[in-house]
Amino acid sequence: MKITVEHADVAENQVILRCPALDEEMLGVLSLLRSGLQRLCVWDDRRQTTLLSPGEVVYCETVDDRVFVYTGQAMYQTALSLGELENRYGPLGFFRAGKSAVVNLHHIRSLASREAGRIQATLETGEKLMVSRRYAPLLRERLGL
Repeated sequence: MKITVEHADVAENQVILRCPALDEEMLGVLSLLRSGLQRLCVWDDRRQTTLLSPGEVVYCETVDDRVFVYTGQAMYQTALSLGELENRYGPLGFFRAGKSAVVNLHHIRSLASREAGRIQATLETGEKLMVSRRYAPLLRERLGL
């Protein structure tokens, strides 16, 4: 795929995809572009609603059937399930780390192998998150390890 960036005097940014056919590669690019424009609706403990960019999310977890979203500065709740978060924002780096966690790969500082095939991910916030042995091979594949 050839990528060209043109600087132009236009009112708003524009993306044009030129292709002989809308193949899997181009559908992936299109999906990535569309998902990047989305916002994640969350609320805090005072029930104040906030719209987050998916890139702000460090990780998400379920506790007592509620989904919590963690950024570098705050904790929120969302009505989306972990599966919905993974499907919706997977192209932006969201990865299922276990039955009760989704991590944003862009916020991982380091990885360390642990017993039973698990991986410990240290996040930019300093928190440590275990990637279960079920998802560890998928993480290695996704990161090209």
